[in-house]
Amino acid sequence: LLISLLVIFGVSATWVSATQLSKYSLDFDPDTFKAPFFMLWFSTTWMVTCFPAFLIYNMFRRTSVKESFKASTPILGGSFFRGFGRVLLFLVLWTGANYSYSISLTLVSASIATSISSCNAAFVWILAMLLLGDKFMVPKLLAVFFAIGGVVLISLDGQLNAPWQGIVLAVVSALLTAIYKVLFKYIIGDATLGQVSLFMTCLGALNLALNTIPTFLLIGFNVEYLDVTTLPWWPLVGSALLGLMFNFLINFGIALLHPLVISVGMLVGIPLNTVIDILFSAVSATVLFICGSVCIVFSFILVVFPYSLVPFCRKIPF
Repeated sequence: LLISLLVIFGVSATWVSATQLSKYSLDFDPDTFKAPFFMLWFSTTWMVTCFPAFLIYNMFRRTSVKESFKASTPILGGSFFRGFGRVLLFLVLWTGANYSYSISLTLVSASIATSISSCNAAFVWILAMLLLGDKFMVPKLLAVFFAIGGVVLISLDGQLNAPWQGIVLAVVSALLTAIYKVLFKYIIGDATLGQVSLFMTCLGALNLALNTIPTFLLIGFNVEYLDVTTLPWWPLVGSALLGLMFNFLINFGIALLHPLVISVGMLVGIPLNTVIDILFSAVSATVLFICGSVCIVFSFILVVFPYSLVPFCRKIPF
């Protein structure tokens, strides 16, 4: 329960902060900077630091580099081609989910984007039953219902006056995020801190090798544009660092806990993002927003509640 709480709040806090900084970067000066794919490539490249940081950590624990590699490489499947295939699959899902989300931020507010994207909890629950063999559980069903209900209430409070393209892109991001989470648990299974660190470093390295090409092509054909002299470096770097923390918590949390727990952590970020929009973006708090936030918090409680510790709950067949 304690680990679930820490991971959930870590996921929500880093996601909210990274989203707000990304939105600020994209809105900083649209005439000189509008490059969501560049932002995706830039922030994902930072992942190459994960395994080196883990090796330094292990050196303080007096664990050799050779031992660290030996304990971490099983996550790549035992061969170069299998490992390359795994990382490439997740890089494609990763790029699609994050690029869709970044573009949606250029069209709608951060609170609306997070509200719609967080519907991935429903997709995760369905896919987990299909692929992970999860049993049908009443609390999880109710958690999904309350989560979706909360998102709908927040979305209907009059703030969803956004282009349909932004809404569709946020939904696409939610679907791809759910597929990423469940497939990670299905293919990788339970993973150690070192294994997750190595996987993220490989993901960042492959992103640096492959996604550099579309990054330059999009800029070269003026689909995206940026001026190096006026780039908002501090928000970009801050968003990348927070995104790195968020993505590490996502991958390690999925391996350690369950994809649905991570999805609820993202749901908790919805009211936080909306509060920031209310304070700094002239968005008004409404009854629907308050009711939606209550539903989301209740969904969070349903997922993390330790039913096995309550004698009455143990007797109920859910």
